[in-house]
Amino acid sequence: MKHSNDIQLQKSSEVIQLQKSQVSAASIVAAKAFEDDPILAYIISDDREFRLQSLTWLMSKAIAYSTQYNHVYTTQDLDGIAAWLPPEKVSSSLLQLLKMAWSLQLYALPTKIRWSRLGRCLKLLLAIDQAHQQDMGDRPHWYLNVMVVNPAAQGRGVGSQLLQPILQRASNEGIVCYLVTFVEPAVRFYQKNGFEIVQAQKIAPDAPPFWTLKRNP
Repeated sequence: MKHSNDIQLQKSSEVIQLQKSQVSAASIVAAKAFEDDPILAYIISDDREFRLQSLTWLMSKAIAYSTQYNHVYTTQDLDGIAAWLPPEKVSSSLLQLLKMAWSLQLYALPTKIRWSRLGRCLKLLLAIDQAHQQDMGDRPHWYLNVMVVNPAAQGRGVGSQLLQPILQRASNEGIVCYLVTFVEPAVRFYQKNGFEIVQAQKIAPDAPPFWTLKRNP
């Protein structure tokens, strides 16, 4: 017989859909997890408080955008967030990219980062988009828009659990999964979950790298 504490722990770690009412809380969790990523410091600001505020805004837009497609996963305690874009909503066409940029309110980006870093930010966005087109072209694929684990919940397998709904679906449907990440430990995490590195790039000699990865079905 399971003890009540075991049942409660199992329930709290169960993968569920993120609700729109949780976007604000989820964006805070995501921003805290990403605030020390070196490339985000490079493109936003060295000021930790300013960077956290900017990241909270960016994460709220990215997560809210993803919720409209009903593939954003979390746990009861918001231990992490995995936000996917489905194949029919992932496109490298200019019109689709402009629509996404408008929905994400990227026109407000200059007010959310240091002016001196705006060029770096735009250069990174362009490099990621070009790599995406090179890697996937018109091939249908699931795109991992946001993947984060609350620092307090890391090391418990939460990240792998959150990936499973779409990894399993993609395997069943024969569709590739694709993502971009900015930290090397995350690369190793994704490799353990069946992804392989496609590209590793830097936007400048002094910039931290980013990696693109895909998982074949």
